[in-house]
Amino acid sequence: MKKLIPFSLIVFSGLLFGQNIESVKKTVLNINQTKGFKIKTVPYSYFMDKNQVTDNGVELKGYYKNNKLLKMEYWLGLSAWIITTEYFFTENGKLVFVHSKKYQTVDENGYLEKPQLLSELRRYYEKDKLIKSVGVFNNDENTDYLKESQNLISDLKNYRN
Repeated sequence: MKKLIPFSLIVFSGLLFGQNIESVKKTVLNINQTKGFKIKTVPYSYFMDKNQVTDNGVELKGYYKNNKLLKMEYWLGLSAWIITTEYFFTENGKLVFVHSKKYQTVDENGYLEKPQLLSELRRYYEKDKLIKSVGVFNNDENTDYLKESQNLISDLKNYRN
């Protein structure tokens, strides 16, 4: 009986988190299937003015529907890598999912014709808490995507084209 209680708690919590992730997946799928977004692009020049200079540029895109930010795409070009990160939000502005990929663009022989995927990370959130992390992002497990998303939202608000 003593062994049954901890086992039951583990199974129950697994079911609970599984349902949360399914809800997140549904939200992301709905956002990706949405048409007619108003897209706001923050160019590299904005980031240069903030002294956030990289070798190959930076770009941020915000995807709005009914004046609500539902998705952001952040592209960062470094000397030998490209990092792409997508952020997904609920209708009330809560971060629910982050998908980040790191590509190698240069090897010992020079620039690669087709960038090679080095790592990929998926993070699932509920009520501003990380509930699941899948994948590895080259030992960069400590990135605070909640804080980073807020900084990028601020950039979207502050940029005037």
